[in-house]
Order: sequence, then structure tokens, then C-alpha cells
Amino acid sequence: MSITLVKGAPGHYRIGEGILKELEILLSELKVQNIHIVCGTKAWNAVRPYLPEKIAKSPSSSFTFIEGHCTLQKVESISNQLSASSADAVIGIGGGTALDTAKASAVKAGIKSILIPSIASTCAAWTPLSVFYDQNGVFTHYTEFPLANTLVLIEPAVIAKAPVKYLRAGIGDTLAKFYEADALISSFFKNQELPVWLKVSQFSASICRDVLLKDATEAIQSASEGRVSDELIRVVEAIIMTGGMVGGFGGKAGRVAGAHSIHNGLTEANEARNYLHGELVAYGILVQLALENKDQELLRLSNYYHDWGLPVNLKDLTIDPKNQILLEKIIKKATLPQESIHFMDMKISEDALLSAIRKVENLNFSKVH
Repeated sequence: MSITLVKGAPGHYRIGEGILKELEILLSELKVQNIHIVCGTKAWNAVRPYLPEKIAKSPSSSFTFIEGHCTLQKVESISNQLSASSADAVIGIGGGTALDTAKASAVKAGIKSILIPSIASTCAAWTPLSVFYDQNGVFTHYTEFPLANTLVLIEPAVIAKAPVKYLRAGIGDTLAKFYEADALISSFFKNQELPVWLKVSQFSASICRDVLLKDATEAIQSASEGRVSDELIRVVEAIIMTGGMVGGFGGKAGRVAGAHSIHNGLTEANEARNYLHGELVAYGILVQLALENKDQELLRLSNYYHDWGLPVNLKDLTIDPKNQILLEKIIKKATLPQESIHFMDMKISEDALLSAIRKVENLNFSKVH
């Protein structure tokens, strides 16, 4: 029997109107006295009105404003700042880049992490993991951390007022939790009774899919109007909470498979760099389903994508499907020996992946869910 390691949830999680006003009290409970804030400029401007006045007026020396991707160089620089200033907690504010950078910097400096998502594009606020890129924005690796995040706080009004494209991307990234976990479990636990911790992961993955298929259309509509709705809150929690629980409880069997490898391959295309992580992953789900010959589910999901505005083919990502040289680069990166696509219960060759991409390109939509 193998030893199980579960990091299913942050130390403390809260969502609700006005929750950020309680941040000072929560920091006091955690015995945090010296904070450093890692965020993007837009995220800070979006969240600041909801923060306690003392934190909103923190001195400039308490901030690191970041741009671009999460890189090892940024994490090294920020962790050195944290150590020099004797900070005992990082407050990360923003989307996946800011939160991944904040988490990694906090771990490297050995201090607490408080995470406030300003958008719902990934489960980054929940998951003790950071995704790293090189200076050119090409994916390099991800790192799991030994401890769960300390505190996660979500103000729904902030998410509702954010650009709706981020919510769409979050929906795409979170749908992958179900389809990738399904492929991983089929591969790792063939004809076996699942252990309880993995059943929790599997159930969380099903919640992700079911909530999104039921509520995403209305959530996108309410977010496009800057309005908080019950559907939006359920979708945000599916993206951040249950999305994070899939990997937190499932470990390797709840992480990444084919869809994320396709994402990684797409980062080789300059055209794809104008698209968000979750948009690329959403397309990757379709290719994974094509590889698995799950044509009915592929068609069903594609119809939802049409409704939600997610990409259903390479042209939707401004990639020319006839550009054979570029396709070869994408496929070669997506099928590197270390890629998670090889965790699936099938032999994945470059030719097989090309055939799956062609199948997605040739879909005929029925507009029936």
C-alpha cells in the first residue's frame, strides 16, 4: 500500500460580500505583523476599495507590482526582498501569475501566504502549486509545495466586475479537472476500487463539470453585466475551491493529463500567446477527447463552447491549421517524454496527436447539449 499525501484545502477559506474588510482581524489571528503585497496594478486597483484602510494605505515599500509570467527569477528576487524586510506573510492579489508568484516566494522565504483572487481564471488561489514559464512566456515546469496555502479570501463583487474573458478561461481550465482526472484514474487505477481520498477527488471533479455545465451560461451573463448572482458564486467556487480539491486530494491522479500537454504545446505558437491559459486548456480538452475516441462527448462539449465563447478549433486561436511546420512544433512539445499526456492509458505518438487535432478541426456542430 502506498503512502497517501493529501493537501486538499488551504488553512482557512472564506467567500462573501465584505469579507476583505475582516483581513486585519484574520491577520491578527495568524499573528502576522509585517506583510508584503505581490500583485498586478489592475488587480490592486480592483481590490483596494474592499480592503481595510490600513492595508489599502500600505507604504510603497510593502509592494511588489509584477507583470508578465511567473518565473524563477521573479520568485528569487521577491523572496530575497521578503527576507530582507523580515516579512512574515505575503498577500498575493490578482490572477494566476500574481498568486503563483506570491505562493512560490512565500514558500522560498518560509512565511505565510494570504491569497486574494481578483479574477476566477484558475484554481491558483487554492492549490499549493506554481506554474513556471521562461522569460519568453514558454511553459517550463510546475512545482508542488510541501504546505497548503495559509488563507484564501474571495470578494464576489471583485470577480463580477473583472473582464469576463477571465471567467471564461476559468471555466475552460476547470472543466479539464474532470476530463483529465477521468483519464488519469482510468490509467492509474484500472479495474481497482478507488481509495477514499481519490473518491473525494473524483467527486470534486464531477462537481466541477456539473456546476459548470448547469450554471456557466448564466454566470457569464451576470459577470458581463458586473452583477453578482448565485450562479456566478457557484461557478467561482467550482473554479477555485472544487477545482483545487481535485488535485489537492487526488495528487498525481487529479492533476494534468492530455489537455494541459496540448496547452504546453500551444505555447510554442506566437499566435497563442494572446490567449489565456484556460482558453488554451479548453481547446486541449477537445483534443484529449478526440485522442480517447470520445466523439459524442467531444461534440457535446464543443456545443457548450460555442455558447460560452471558448475556442473550438485552431482558427479560434488564430492558428492556421494548414501551417504544418507550426503544427509539428506544437505537437513535438506536447509529446515530449516528460509531458503529462503520457499518463493517459494509451500510447501517444506525434501522428496520433495530429490525427486528433484534425478530428477536432473537422467537427460538425449539432447545437444540441
